[in-house]
Amino acid sequence: MKTNIDCAVNFVRKIETNYDVKSIRVQNLEVWPFLRTAYYSAYSNKYLFSNGQEKTSLWTKIKRVKNIPYGLKNLFKKYDYLVFSNALERVLADGKYINKLAEFLISELGKERVLLIENPVKGIHFKRSKIATENIISLDFFHIFSRLPISKLSKRKLIINNKIILEEINKEYKLNVNYRMLISRFLCCKDLFRIFYRIYKPKSMFISCYYSLMNQAAIYAAKKDGIKTIELQHGIINKKHPAYNIFTNLDKSFFPDYLFSFGDYVRDVFDRNNHFIKSKNVVPIGSMYIDYINNEYEAPRKTIRMFNNFRKQYKKIVAISSQWIIETKLIRFLKKAASLNKDILYIFVPRDINKDYSFAKFPENIIILKGLNVYQVVKEVDFHATVCSTCALEAPALGIPNILINIGGFAKENYLNLLTNQDVTKFVDTEEEFVNTILDWKAKTKEEIKDLHSGFYKQNYRENLRYALRVVLG
Repeated sequence: MKTNIDCAVNFVRKIETNYDVKSIRVQNLEVWPFLRTAYYSAYSNKYLFSNGQEKTSLWTKIKRVKNIPYGLKNLFKKYDYLVFSNALERVLADGKYINKLAEFLISELGKERVLLIENPVKGIHFKRSKIATENIISLDFFHIFSRLPISKLSKRKLIINNKIILEEINKEYKLNVNYRMLISRFLCCKDLFRIFYRIYKPKSMFISCYYSLMNQAAIYAAKKDGIKTIELQHGIINKKHPAYNIFTNLDKSFFPDYLFSFGDYVRDVFDRNNHFIKSKNVVPIGSMYIDYINNEYEAPRKTIRMFNNFRKQYKKIVAISSQWIIETKLIRFLKKAASLNKDILYIFVPRDINKDYSFAKFPENIIILKGLNVYQVVKEVDFHATVCSTCALEAPALGIPNILINIGGFAKENYLNLLTNQDVTKFVDTEEEFVNTILDWKAKTKEEIKDLHSGFYKQNYRENLRYALRVVLG
């Protein structure tokens, strides 16, 4: 079987070219634009991802209910702009946790004029005292109210035109997508957001990761009310990502008007055969946090001493950015690699730093540094390694070369045709090849690597953002 992203894209391409998905409607509203994510996710989780899909625990559900009061007093103000993002985007800068995609954007628009609506992802927000954002509420406020059984919206009778197509897809691929529940939820969320927008009357909304059901409902409602919608790139965008490759002309009301991207390369993804967005509506701005780490961040003395001690003990230091979908196999790979040569230190950076990894039984040359985020670690090491994390785009922007571990073919499917400069990125298939590459690669200087990688991250984020806002908002 092919790897996950290629298979997901092929799956979506087949569906969108062989079925009349535009004809699947409720109240004359196309439903495939938001159901496509549920279907390719179900397909990938069933056939491709080794870790499967993590179920939401009862405790997480309880925490989500408890999130309703989070920043609730901020609802009693008027805002010109809304920003939808999530807690995973928060990183430490100058003693506060900032949203690395949106914090400067919020400052530039005017902090008092912007409301951040934050998805806690695993049910946890940072304490208000620890974050830089002033006006913030929890997306769980909308999650909970969209599910209230007393709402007449949740009791409407659905008449789904051409639902047989959805049933055929479920049957052909042995999926169990509850499309009726998803459609009902979308309609409730859409109506809830329309009420919200009519009260607050925002001029524009910004959103990171457009393709969750809740976020697409927010976009759809905004566009119906004439509100401009702009997506902030949060991860990899390429020809292999099913969310950003649309093979039929779906209703554009479900997708953002503009995309603020990390670099120029993103424009090449959206040719005339891709119906997601027009290339001219992609505006490269770079990354606030990459610029911060490159130009302003200074490692504390404690961190410098720690890495100096590491270099006395080890010949090379490698940062490993992990991912939930492939983590079990990655840990197995790293443990074998670590056993082949004890002169290499691996710093494992998990997606969830609070997760207990005692089960992994790492050897002494694989460690986790809980006090540093992945960017702060990458800045100090010799190499960055991952399977297909977005950090493969970010590390070279910090001057650190990549070694991509091709577990299950994931790395090459995602990046082989994108990260083509072998002075910046190398691919390995085995643990032995991985270790030899670490020991033998004579890497270029940090500044040379940054220059070679410049098409992926545009420098001078602040000026780029100001220009983008003038272009889009006028």
